[in-house]
Amino acid sequence: MKNRTIKAGRLFIHKNGIRAGVTVFLLTLLAACGADDNTPDMPQGDIPLDFGVSVDQAVSRAAETTASSLSSMGVYAYYTGSSNLSTSDKPNFMCNQKVERTNSASPWTYSPVKYWPNNPADKVSFYAYGPYAPKGLNVSGTTQSGPPTMEYTIQGAEADQADLVIAGALPNQTYASNNGKVSFKMFHALTRVDINVTNVDKATGMTITVFTMGSLLDGKRPLPYDNEEWNLLTGGSGILTKVTCIPTRLPYSPATDGTKTNLATFFVMPIRKGLAYKPSFKIAYTTPGNVPSGEAPVQTIEWNDKIPSPETWTMGAHISYNFKLEKKKLTITTSTHPTWDDAGTGTVTGSVVITYAVNPSDPNWGTGGSGSVNGKPVVTHSTVRNDVQWEDGGTEIVEKS
Repeated sequence: MKNRTIKAGRLFIHKNGIRAGVTVFLLTLLAACGADDNTPDMPQGDIPLDFGVSVDQAVSRAAETTASSLSSMGVYAYYTGSSNLSTSDKPNFMCNQKVERTNSASPWTYSPVKYWPNNPADKVSFYAYGPYAPKGLNVSGTTQSGPPTMEYTIQGAEADQADLVIAGALPNQTYASNNGKVSFKMFHALTRVDINVTNVDKATGMTITVFTMGSLLDGKRPLPYDNEEWNLLTGGSGILTKVTCIPTRLPYSPATDGTKTNLATFFVMPIRKGLAYKPSFKIAYTTPGNVPSGEAPVQTIEWNDKIPSPETWTMGAHISYNFKLEKKKLTITTSTHPTWDDAGTGTVTGSVVITYAVNPSDPNWGTGGSGSVNGKPVVTHSTVRNDVQWEDGGTEIVEKS
């Protein structure tokens, strides 16, 4: 291996919010993967990486990634000498190097520290994602040519889900081209779905006992953010695999003052345009009542349905589903947010009202889902507003009136 001098030029950290995502400036030039016979010689003193990584698992709820909350990332770097990066190059300089900090005010650290090559024409290309090695993520290694790839499996438990972010590629960087700073601009790679609930009756004792929401299970994509498409993976039968997302906080009692509270925040796989898949949800809740005899029976309401407008589950979108819970009525509204910490937008608006009737002969009722009250049939009346289309045939069970 040839000797090569290196310039002790350090990079500095900086962070800034950008409309399309999160911007993070990385400290110094990071560490090395194994060298390859077909790549330029590494500078003398190159030390093989010896990873000792511990990843703290979430113990409560999924957390959104922001410029200030991101505390770790995985970085790839390709050293190509004076040549530009090509599809045949491999990550010979860094390969999924863990770079971390203790808080937003502390510097990014990694080991061993690397420096810019002394030759001003020498180039290094970068890719990154964060947080580092979340549960369900597999990334490519040193033998893969071209950009790194990732495979991600959505975790069913809310607490195990991650707000995965990926950076735009930074090819052919030199010390002079960026003043010694490597700037990663991060983008949200998944769809954020908030589940909010309101106890409209302000009833003491109302409790959500079941909530589930479907998502596509896993996907694969190049690490650089160059498009918003995931290559969705299939099982052995060629059918798309799915996962059921479950909140951490169950059973859950909504606030009795009628304010909206968050039951869950899920980070799920985006749905590719034109894909014939509609995620489903299920909710069951109990609410106390009163009858002339003075008893206080508990009524259980259960509803299964398809989520409307799944085409808005795009990469970086942030959508809320708001469940308004009453003894005799369940109202579900959907809304999108103009920004998700400077990320993507969606277009869903509207609501559906599901009302329960004890007597099927009541006038002006439609034929929605089916259920029973004390063994007698129940029909539902569904009102669709603002052109939001909900699947027909949902079901509910009302145990007592």
